[in-house]
Amino acid sequence: MGDKTAPSGRRLLVMGFIAVALGVIAIAAPAVAAGTVVIIVGLTMLVAGITQLVEGFRGESWRHRMIPVILGLIGSVSGVLVLAHPLLGLGFLTLLLLVFFVLEGFWKMFASLKFRNYRGWIWMLLSGALSLLLGLLIWNQWPLSGVWAIGILVGIELLSTGISLVILGSAVKGISPRAI
Repeated sequence: MGDKTAPSGRRLLVMGFIAVALGVIAIAAPAVAAGTVVIIVGLTMLVAGITQLVEGFRGESWRHRMIPVILGLIGSVSGVLVLAHPLLGLGFLTLLLLVFFVLEGFWKMFASLKFRNYRGWIWMLLSGALSLLLGLLIWNQWPLSGVWAIGILVGIELLSTGISLVILGSAVKGISPRAI
């Protein structure tokens, strides 16, 4: 990755410190973090659904209206259901979290290779491996994992990502690339 496309060391440090702080908060209060995530997702689905409905009804013909209206109804109803039944929403979000951790783990491991000219790149690789491990933990205990997974695992993930970004940002900011 060339220096022009890589984030600056300062930017990596700031993102890292923010991720560490959010991770500590999520680990300290996993139920609050999980409840907050469910509410945010439910509200987001509801607002997106209503927005699609409005846009659908503004369409010029039924052909242009049908898909946005159907998707808007699905999004709106889903948002209301998540808000009305947060435990069911939490179970579904836990499955989404599993997919997220697995995909993010692979992405971070791949992305870490682009920073291999900098000291500290291995931490991003290890953070990706940890993401994969967290996905496996969720899978092994699902559906019961929904009770604790959202708060604690998201907190661990944020902490891991934050630490790796702080280490990588320090290396990028203070040390020039080394020869391969």
